[in-house]
Amino acid sequence: REGTKKLSFLRLPEVMTLHIKRFRFDSYFGHMQGGSKISDHVDFPLNDLDMGQFCKTTEGQPAPKSTIYDLLAVVEHRGAYHGGHYIGYVRGDSGSWYEFDDTRVSQVSDADVQQLEGYMLFYRLRAPEEKVLERKAIFEAIDKFEQDIEADPSAAEDAVYISRLWLLRFEHTLEPGPIDHEAFVCCHDRVHVPEGEESRLQLVSQPVWAELQRRYGGGPTLTSPIQCAECLRELAELNRRRDHEHRVVHESDKTYVDPGATWFIIDKLWLASWLAFVNEEAQGSVPGPISNERLLEEDGETPKAGLERGVHYRGVNREVWHIFHGIYGGGPIIERQRLDIYAAPPLSR
Repeated sequence: REGTKKLSFLRLPEVMTLHIKRFRFDSYFGHMQGGSKISDHVDFPLNDLDMGQFCKTTEGQPAPKSTIYDLLAVVEHRGAYHGGHYIGYVRGDSGSWYEFDDTRVSQVSDADVQQLEGYMLFYRLRAPEEKVLERKAIFEAIDKFEQDIEADPSAAEDAVYISRLWLLRFEHTLEPGPIDHEAFVCCHDRVHVPEGEESRLQLVSQPVWAELQRRYGGGPTLTSPIQCAECLRELAELNRRRDHEHRVVHESDKTYVDPGATWFIIDKLWLASWLAFVNEEAQGSVPGPISNERLLEEDGETPKAGLERGVHYRGVNREVWHIFHGIYGGGPIIERQRLDIYAAPPLSR
């Protein structure tokens, strides 16, 4: 008995990805022997792809506000089954198409795109007219407010800051979600805009903020890019710790050990995390315990095969090891007579 298969959408995505079947695996022995490339041309629209006929609404669920898609990008596979090259095509804001072929970028025509051997198609849901008008009104108000501030800086006194990332979502998606300022709320549940992060915020007028919050919710309200006093205190304390650890390790570290002394092997990955922590520019997070177990087999004593000095581990003297171990703990201790993880451990004393 003949059957039919149907796929329906309950909710349309903002960006719809269509993956065209370009490779066939039709051999009992699998893809190593029997695969082939399907190079048939597939027509695809650049604009006005209506997915309404594939939508299914359930009781109590509103009909989609828009069902029309426009092509945003294409991935083409050039070549055969056993080898080829992927090239990307993207439509810019002006409507022009651009080809991205590794490091080369060039403009192409609509006709060029329609002749492609499409492999992946990316369609963006078209905004309904009311959404277009809403965006236009909001961004015109933001531009005018910036002009007002330039003419009279005191106009900024009653302004509100809003996340540029959220504004980007508002500009390009139909459902941007609540205004998200969690990135500017610290662990003390206070507003905290780190130094240099003001560029991630856009100044808007009180009416614009009120309208956006009414429609989308979210927050909290940012009336000033202030920094949390407790966060500043903790940062200053952490920087003092960075300076102290860097200084005492630098004073104790040597490229050699005294006669009769031993080397202590330390995991290079852990050491890299510590170096990032004490680096003034990187300011990495505080490292966890020393992770020398990565260098050893399950018995916790035998070094893994293929380890290279300078790549997988480094040696430090006893003073530096005690500094690290005293602060961070961890281990296990790997002590050697020579700077070689495969060398013999020191004799028991």
